[in-house]
Amino acid sequence: MVEQSSLSEIMHDHRNDLSDANSVDSAFSIDSGVVTTQEINELDFSSTTTEKLFHELQRVKEDLKFKDHEIRRANELRENTDREIEDLTSSLFESAHAMVDQAKQAQVNTEQKLKVSNQTIEALVLENVQLKKSVSELKQILNSCRTSLNMSDDQHNVDDMLLREFTCWDEKPSIERDASLFIYRVYNEDILPCLSFPNIELSSKVLEAIESNNITMEVCHSFGNMKMCSLMGELCQCDYRIRLNENSSWYLISRLARNRVMTYFLFSFQ
Repeated sequence: MVEQSSLSEIMHDHRNDLSDANSVDSAFSIDSGVVTTQEINELDFSSTTTEKLFHELQRVKEDLKFKDHEIRRANELRENTDREIEDLTSSLFESAHAMVDQAKQAQVNTEQKLKVSNQTIEALVLENVQLKKSVSELKQILNSCRTSLNMSDDQHNVDDMLLREFTCWDEKPSIERDASLFIYRVYNEDILPCLSFPNIELSSKVLEAIESNNITMEVCHSFGNMKMCSLMGELCQCDYRIRLNENSSWYLISRLARNRVMTYFLFSFQ
């Protein structure tokens, strides 16, 4: 029993010595700054991981910066595209409205010209009917005069020259100015005085335009406004206008001047 107790004590003391030795080695290692191989490996791994994470962080930042730049470019492109679409849409609407307005104005002008043309045609038709009626009455009067002359025994009260001219014309009736002496006399004594207006120069041009069939006449209502008649030279209501050719200016004329011009015009084209 004594020996066992001594042995137990000896083993206990040895264990204590080993524990003290380990404690001394540990203390010595810390105090002397000596690091174990495991600790060194752990430190190297931690440093490498940190560096990798840093580089990964830098790469992510660059990617985010590039994506932000691309997003800004996309937004600017979208804004420019939207603005161009708005401008184009506005321009198209303005063009469409302008085309519609032009079409409406053209339609109004065409309708107005058609109305004026219809009125002019109606007036010409009426004048033509009246002139034909007048010509018919004139022929009846001439026939009556001729019959009366033939039945009359007293020939001394008749102008023999005029009678001979009329007889020659009656054989081949024509209203051409140089066709016979009778019509030539009618032109000089009756027709031409009808176109003798105060504006002599314009009167001569009107006569030439009628004979060359270049004259144009149309209605232009003045609605009570007094204007200067180009032929009469008087301030009056001018509801008509004439043009001597396609390149000529328009001349305002009164109803009286128009009737005198129209009489000769219709007589010339019978």
